[in-house]
Amino acid sequence: MFIIWRGWGILLPLGALIGAMIAMFACALLEQFVPQQIFPAIVALGATLAAFQTVRWLERSDKGRELRDEKTGELVLLKRGDSIFFIKVRYWAYILAILTLVLFVTCLMSLFGSST
Repeated sequence: MFIIWRGWGILLPLGALIGAMIAMFACALLEQFVPQQIFPAIVALGATLAAFQTVRWLERSDKGRELRDEKTGELVLLKRGDSIFFIKVRYWAYILAILTLVLFVTCLMSLFGSST
């Protein structure tokens, strides 16, 4: 499998992985108090929150570089353009958020659907 990234886009899946691992640790600690059907949604939530934090950090660290076009005298701002699989990291965070929401609904349906 190939992973295609540009700039610091590779940090997004690494950040999401770290967030998911922290959420799995929290699930292990809360195992007695939270139903097991919710654990995948909690892990996905941890990955999504870590992805949003990674995107926030990446966008703040890219100040860009101003260049002046010699022919027109126009200022041009060049940015790094972090992406993974040709999709900007900012959009990946929203994709993960939508998938997490779907997973939460699915987990809640399985939790409440199995008890009836």
